[in-house]
Amino acid sequence: MVRALLKKLVSEDNKKTIKSNYGKIKSGIVKSFFSYDVDCLRRHLIRIGIAETDTLLVHANFNPDNGFRGDPMDIVNVLVDRVGKNGNLMMVSIPFRGSAYDYLMAKKPFRVNKTMSMMGLLTESFRRKEGVQRSFHPTHPVLVFGKDSRWLVEGHENCLYPCGAGTPFEKFRKMNGKIMFFDVGFGAITFFHHVEDLYKDKIPVPVYHDEIITAFAYDRENQPREIRTYAFNKNLHRRADKLEQEMWKNGLIRKSRIGNSRILLVGAEDVVRCQGSMIDAKNYPYDL
Repeated sequence: MVRALLKKLVSEDNKKTIKSNYGKIKSGIVKSFFSYDVDCLRRHLIRIGIAETDTLLVHANFNPDNGFRGDPMDIVNVLVDRVGKNGNLMMVSIPFRGSAYDYLMAKKPFRVNKTMSMMGLLTESFRRKEGVQRSFHPTHPVLVFGKDSRWLVEGHENCLYPCGAGTPFEKFRKMNGKIMFFDVGFGAITFFHHVEDLYKDKIPVPVYHDEIITAFAYDRENQPREIRTYAFNKNLHRRADKLEQEMWKNGLIRKSRIGNSRILLVGAEDVVRCQGSMIDAKNYPYDL
């Protein structure tokens, strides 16, 4: 109704003027009414329940209009300061866009020390931070800073299933980890793959492509290696939104806002129980 009224009241020339200035207007409003700094973010993380001993897996997006007065590395440093001394900060640093299968078929070598993360500016800033460890896996490498970082990343290259047994994702679950979404939707949840690996025999369609694929990679000493791995089935349409709805219904998601940013927080074990219960009930979080 409001949109229809505006169409009648605003001339075409004024519409063009408003549209061209929209970015400036929005930025001005955010700066005036929704800005926050490093100290505000630090206090907010404490309030929403992130403890300094937590192992925290973060999915994040750096949005210039989120109101934060700082750069991506400032956010990374706040997160590291909160959990990186007595706990662990983790991010996923997937090196491709699209499907893991297509990436592996392209035969592009993965260099654990150099290949960029394609999961946003915050993850790439974190990757470049001194002291951050990266697991050696061509499709789902994990970044970790903290007291257990070496243990969390070690051996990933020996795991046929990229998010399954022996991977940083399984270790994260064993540590009762928490997953935080910062200015990014629940659909970014890579941990979804760990749960579907746990339940792969109960899902009525293949979770993985049939063949084991050999990937070419360079390790931390820049030595060439071959890594054998399965790739997730790119034709299986995953519905993290269905999982999110179920978790909201069961009160398993904490939501908060700071400035113009939205933060969601969930427990890894709650994700396993909820997603597992959906699969057991044949309420599959997929388009089948």
